[in-house]
Amino acid sequence: MVSKIELIYRAKTKDMDNSAVRYYMKLQSYLIYIQRQGKIKRIHFDFEDYKVFEEKMREAIESCQSSTTKEVLVSILNNNFTYIRNGANDIYKQLLECNNKELREAFKIESLMGPILSSGNYITEDCLSELVIKLHEGRSNKKIIDLCSGKGQFLAMAANSYRDSELFGVEMILPNVIESRMLLDMMSAKYSALCEDLLSISCAQDYDLVFSDFPWHMVTHQDICEDKDGIFTFENIKGNTNWAFAGKAINSINENGRAYVLMPTGALNSTLDEKIRKQVIDKGLLEMSISLPAATRLCTNIDYSLLVFSKGNESVKMVDATSFCTKGSKKKLKVNDIINAINNNSSEYVKIIDNSTIIENSYKLNSQLYFMEKIIVPHAKQLRTVAKTFRGIQYSSKQYTDLGPGEGKYSVVKISDINDDFLDCSGLSTVDMPEDKVQKYLLKVNDILIVSKGYVLKATYVKDLGGKQVIPTGNLNVIRVNNSDVLPLYLYIFLMSDKGQALLKQSLAGALMKSLSKKALDEMDIPAIDLDTQEVIENRYLILQDKMEKLKKDLKDLEEKQSSIFESEVES
Repeated sequence: MVSKIELIYRAKTKDMDNSAVRYYMKLQSYLIYIQRQGKIKRIHFDFEDYKVFEEKMREAIESCQSSTTKEVLVSILNNNFTYIRNGANDIYKQLLECNNKELREAFKIESLMGPILSSGNYITEDCLSELVIKLHEGRSNKKIIDLCSGKGQFLAMAANSYRDSELFGVEMILPNVIESRMLLDMMSAKYSALCEDLLSISCAQDYDLVFSDFPWHMVTHQDICEDKDGIFTFENIKGNTNWAFAGKAINSINENGRAYVLMPTGALNSTLDEKIRKQVIDKGLLEMSISLPAATRLCTNIDYSLLVFSKGNESVKMVDATSFCTKGSKKKLKVNDIINAINNNSSEYVKIIDNSTIIENSYKLNSQLYFMEKIIVPHAKQLRTVAKTFRGIQYSSKQYTDLGPGEGKYSVVKISDINDDFLDCSGLSTVDMPEDKVQKYLLKVNDILIVSKGYVLKATYVKDLGGKQVIPTGNLNVIRVNNSDVLPLYLYIFLMSDKGQALLKQSLAGALMKSLSKKALDEMDIPAIDLDTQEVIENRYLILQDKMEKLKKDLKDLEEKQSSIFESEVES
């Protein structure tokens, strides 16, 4: 059933900018609400005339009975340019007819309207706030802080759950800060909302509950402010700030506190972040890693996790909660099911992993990794001991123009060319480049190519180059065997086997796009069995390959005959 607030919003956005309508509805709902609470005297505001609005706001400030409310009103008055526009009074009249519960709903308009409004609005879904609050049950909650508090959704739910707690928020976007102040004042919460760039201020170890739903994948070139006496340091953080925000949360918890941080799963596996994760594990700072279902956030579909930090952990509770959501296009978290699985230590969804095991796995913190069946590789050797690996050449169409087959000096292998077991070089596009630029990328017979980005692990074997000089693009990894203990075609056969594919999938990392790094490929185990057995495997493979090629040719002939039945029988 559509709420009254949604109906008002939808009607007005037909002829007015939707962001302006959201501002009006929230401000007006707040002013009506605090009048009903008796915090200011009854005033009929005007939202279309700047001078009249300013006059009414000053009148409201003078009549205010609450110092907290007065601060909110002053901040609104000092930033009121967003609230004055034609047509705003029509909304005001309709909101005057709403009850208090409906007025509070205006502050959830992004969630009510779904992905269209939530994208880019930095909102935390109620189900995630509920999950954090239920995970924190039974623990101290006297002081709570939300780092990157946005529009105050988490703090509002915390205010409902912990009526006597002191609430704090840090947020750098001023309109969001003002909005969160209005919402928390309507709830008569004890709060303080600071407008600051979190990465430029020092955090203190004062809080029982720390929450952070920061903007993911943000890049900064500024120096991150070190926290006085902070247990987490920032020296290994370069550019990407995912772990910088997590570090600020860690440095804000007191001795018995917990920090709850929403994190894109890619940051839990990435080779670039390994040194950062190392200090988290080495210092015993991670208590729990909860993999949550993708597509359960309004603003993104990427994989994400909830990390729970505290002090003095010798192991990590890994939780695979990726199946705990409703079905359909609008997935929602099943919060109670997640809590029950965690509290009961359900073996299907929860594993306690020693920090030593995490260290052995390159400090990877994605819980799903620890639920994968361990793949035993006989006579295992790391790939780097038997082969050299490298990425293909990176270039853009602005630098070099792609030419047709045979037109340029060098043939180019792209992802779209990886379709068969053996590379077909006959129809490759070409390019002209300086010889010194391409020399180290030129393919050789017996090379193996594997797609380095994407969700499909395509690969091919270079059996014959057809007399061409061929280079792979940067989206391909090249494996070149340089050890006589392993036959190149045998290695390709293993990589394409069920066991080889499973090992490759375990090596994939990334949130927005899965990728296979050179490091992960180098460290992958391969079976260096005796050469006689390798030769037997190769021979059997080639016999089957030859049969398959003949069957493909027979199938093609049959398809051609089938398509020409009409002509041969009727028109001949």
